[in-house]
Amino acid sequence: MRNWPQETKQALRLLAAARYFLPEYLDCPGDLEQRYHAHLRRGECLQALEILEEIGLAHTGHDDEAYFWKELFYAAQHLTLPEHASRYQQQVDIVMAMQRLQG
Repeated sequence: MRNWPQETKQALRLLAAARYFLPEYLDCPGDLEQRYHAHLRRGECLQALEILEEIGLAHTGHDDEAYFWKELFYAAQHLTLPEHASRYQQQVDIVMAMQRLQG
């Protein structure tokens, strides 16, 4: 990794972890994931976070969805983005409620 501050490195790790919990093959414009990776390489955490949010909203219902939103929540907390963190916690709550209903 580049010589970035520890805070940036940790945010990048959390964002990479979130992507891990999305489906392997994404059904979205091809450049969207490429832009996400470009932002990661440049250490542009907010932009990468927002692209992952967009991708996540387009890929609801997969098995690891709650884990995805939880990782985004941790990343937003780490980046001190309380509005984002609140949105992601709401997504976790929605996914968990849906999973309980499906039993």
